[in-house]
Formats: sequence, structure tokens, C-alpha cells
Amino acid sequence: MDGLCLGGIGGGENGRIGRGQLEDNDDDDDTQYKSKNLEAERRRRLKLSQRLLTLRSLVPKITNMNMATIIDDAVTYIVDLQKNVKALSDQLLETEAPCEDGPKASVDEIDTAQEMEANGVKPDVQVTSIDEHKLWIKIIIPKKKSRFTKLLETLSVCGFELTDTSVTAFKGAMLILSCVEGASGEMLKASRTKDLLLEIIKGI
Repeated sequence: MDGLCLGGIGGGENGRIGRGQLEDNDDDDDTQYKSKNLEAERRRRLKLSQRLLTLRSLVPKITNMNMATIIDDAVTYIVDLQKNVKALSDQLLETEAPCEDGPKASVDEIDTAQEMEANGVKPDVQVTSIDEHKLWIKIIIPKKKSRFTKLLETLSVCGFELTDTSVTAFKGAMLILSCVEGASGEMLKASRTKDLLLEIIKGI
């Protein structure tokens, strides 16, 4: 009677659970746990690799493809961009600063074309092709408040990116030198870009 009861309860001989069975179950659990961890780690590494590739594509100069170098080069690039933004902002403030005479400032803005003509400075737009994706532009226009800002905003809306930009105010005129690229990397034609710049300048 006792033998029958023990035999019905136990999975092993004489109704007892063998040590081997317990060890097999533990091994299965450990294997599943390790497998899940490996899969999670694989997904994490894949995501990190994709993010690094994205960062690599946004930074024009990467000296090495290891993780630390990519991040260092990205930081350097961002710092340089911040310096360029500050330099352009300072130039913009200097170019568009009102005269000390106050009310006379609006009159001066109206008379800048006459001042340019009196000093022998003529409005001009020149566009030179550097390569199929990059142009060099030179613009001379009468100096007016906020005109440079409006020009940048309009070019940005039209899908252009300006780099290596300098702005100089002289004799009632504003000289703008810059490198222009298409925001989407499309091909740029000098003649078409010049026509577009002339239209933009008329409207600002």
C-alpha cells in the first residue's frame, strides 16, 4: 500500500524526484535567462551602432570610426558651429545697428542707394560654381535694417544652406560673401541660382 502511494506521487524510482531532474530544470532556466540577456544586449548594440552611423553622416569630418572618436569629432563640430553662429550674429548686429542720431536712421536707410551711387558702388549679384552641389555667391545691395536676416530666412525656406558667410557694411552698401549648398544635396546651377537671388533681393 505504501509502495503504491509513493509510486503515484514521485516521478523517480521509489517515488522520489531524482537530483538529475532538478539539475536539468535549473540548466533549462539558466539557458533561457542567458538567451534573453544575449538578445537584449544584441538589440542594444544594434541600436547604438545605428545611432553612431546617423551621427557619422551628420558630421562632415570624422577622423576614425571608433565610438570615442566619432563622439569627440561631433562635439568639435558642434562647438565650431556655435562659434560660427556667434560670429554671424555679431556681424548681423553690427551691420543692422541703427545710427546714433536716432530718428535719422530711417532716412539713412532710404538714402543708402544714393550713397552707394555717390561713392561709385553698384548693386551686384555674382554666382560662381564650385562644384555641382556648391556655389560661391557675392552680393552687393543697399544697406537696410533686417535685410540680411530676411535674405537668410528666404534662402533657408528655398532649401539653401549658407556656410563660410561674411557680411561687411561700407559706403551705404552691404557686401555678402558666402558658400551656398542645397539642403538636400541636389545639383545647383549658377544661372538659375542668380535669377532666384535677384528675385529674393527685390522682395526684401
